[in-house]
Amino acid sequence: MGYIGNFPTALPLSTNDLNDGIVTTAKLANDSVNASKFDETDDYTFTGTVSGAGGGKLLQVVSNTKSTVFSTNAGSFVDTGFDVVITPSSTSSKIWVHYDTGVYQASGGANFNLAIYRNDSTNLHDSSLNHFLRLATNDQYYSTSLSAYDTPNTTSAVTYTLYAKSGSTVHVPTGGQFATVIAMEIEG
Repeated sequence: MGYIGNFPTALPLSTNDLNDGIVTTAKLANDSVNASKFDETDDYTFTGTVSGAGGGKLLQVVSNTKSTVFSTNAGSFVDTGFDVVITPSSTSSKIWVHYDTGVYQASGGANFNLAIYRNDSTNLHDSSLNHFLRLATNDQYYSTSLSAYDTPNTTSAVTYTLYAKSGSTVHVPTGGQFATVIAMEIEG
């Protein structure tokens, strides 16, 4: 375009100078938008399908409570009768199981262990990771929690059960209190 007189002074454009839609995706170079231009803390609305983001979506939650006291002094793991049942929707699903309970041991100084078993056959805590407590004094109450992350690889019902063993009589949960268990299915 020709000019009569002086050539206009060049001024940088700002976003206020551009109408929405004037710059189309086709006009952008393939590498023109990168992490420094894309604020991941902002909220964005997507249309269509977002792919490649992976799993992690919470699919279902089931829970159970227990107030009946179970007592044992068994030297090997025994079923406390405290369980939760969940049926995964996919074989690739992950299950996170979390127990909160109180324990009481009348005679202190003995080791006490908890473990979560799948279907009464698979200890989800290897021998080095079993939940270990040593209640030091007599008549001691203790609140504890235990979690496991599992990949059961099934769409059949799965039962997760709290197991216990102790060198002296231990009570789970403590009398008059509730214990809880939550199982969450997470998309794999």
